[in-house]
Amino acid sequence: MIRDASRLNGIPGALIHGRFDVSGPLSTAWQLHKRWTTSRLHILEDAGHGGGNEFMPLVIRTLAEFGKL
Repeated sequence: MIRDASRLNGIPGALIHGRFDVSGPLSTAWQLHKRWTTSRLHILEDAGHGGGNEFMPLVIRTLAEFGKL
């Protein structure tokens, strides 16, 4: 549950969310991000639930960054 997300603090993470995702509102990702202080929230401005054209390149970049930790 989001209220328990602070248990993840100290564990790096990335949240990637399409602004126009109607099945999972952006507010949910935002609330999770605020409680999981070591997460990064990436908002895809022109995407919905499918992620759009920016999604896969962002996933690859993010995984590469985590690989350097």
